Amino acid sequence: MKAIFTSEDEIEIKRLAKSNDMANFIWELKHNAWREYKETDYEYEIAWEKINQLLQEYNIDIDDLV
Repeated sequence: MKAIFTSEDEIEIKRLAKSNDMANFIWELKHNAWREYKETDYEYEIAWEKINQLLQEYNIDIDDLV
């Protein structure tokens, strides 16, 4: 795939260039990262509820992206 974007905003360029990496990271965080804490006394459910709340708030369905 080849895409050409024109922008004077350096941050916008970086965000577009890293969007695939960010989508993969969010997918991994949502679906797998909690497993590391499953067998510990860390109450990870609270953190994952917040992650899911923020994904919903920002209208991100990570399964549509990866």
